[in-house]
Amino acid sequence: MGTSYQITLLSTRVKANQIHQQVETRLKTINQLMSTYIDDSELSIFNRSLSLDCQVVSSETYLVVKNALTISEQTQGKFDVTISPLIAEWGFDKKQTDNVIPSEETINKLLTEVGYNNIVLGDECIQKKTPHLSINLSAIAKGYGVDQIAALLQNNEITDYLVEIGGETASKGVNPQSVSWRLAVEAPVEQYRKIQQVFTPLGLGVATSGDYRNYFEKDGLRYSHTIDPSNGKPVTHKLASVTVLHPQTMLADAYATAFSVMGEKLSLDFANKNEMPVYLLVKTETGFKTVYSEAFAKHLILTDNVR
Repeated sequence: MGTSYQITLLSTRVKANQIHQQVETRLKTINQLMSTYIDDSELSIFNRSLSLDCQVVSSETYLVVKNALTISEQTQGKFDVTISPLIAEWGFDKKQTDNVIPSEETINKLLTEVGYNNIVLGDECIQKKTPHLSINLSAIAKGYGVDQIAALLQNNEITDYLVEIGGETASKGVNPQSVSWRLAVEAPVEQYRKIQQVFTPLGLGVATSGDYRNYFEKDGLRYSHTIDPSNGKPVTHKLASVTVLHPQTMLADAYATAFSVMGEKLSLDFANKNEMPVYLLVKTETGFKTVYSEAFAKHLILTDNVR
């Protein structure tokens, strides 16, 4: 997944090294299915194939793609696992962007070659409508991995734990201080890390997406790494960070990405309509303002330092 993980658990039933081995094995399996970093992963093989036949895939890859397409439909295409060519063209798949701005012609051409509606689900198989279509599950598979490790811990009768993979988390029970787990939304400050808001997930999965660390500037304009699939260009709204809570971290992961594209109003409307806990940080002329959905209020924790 190109990232790190950390697991905290309270248990006298099992040894840490035994759980560690199980976790490594499980994550290796998921990587071998869905990673775009591994040349012979199931997804990489699917992406290289130019076949328009329905290609048989594992039940796990199928499930994640199916959920991705559902969220694409719910968000009117603001979440799209096929836009990697556009991300690459803008330079956000590598460390150096070279500040290259793609031409309108290039963007329009790529828009004809991508699109979640070019994926067709068959009976445990996935079909491309265009031969060069590729799927990148980086905005949903990490959350799926969190859910799978949480399930692994529960299968080992561990009832108090916190699982974190690349910033996405799942937790149950209590922390070492015997109180509900507490997490924090990071302040959108580039120079250093600072807590913006402390909250308790209350057993829900948590995912955060933001653009305040990954962007480039050219000719006085700021280009975010968040690409809008509808026009193939970086978003221009003021939403800097979004944190989503959901029973499934996989879905929290995907919704966080979708909301980063949708912006403040559409995201908040969607969250309130679906009673989803969502916390937003929005750029203003004087700094950042905090906005959150009605369902997020019960998760807030006031501290002496952050209110």
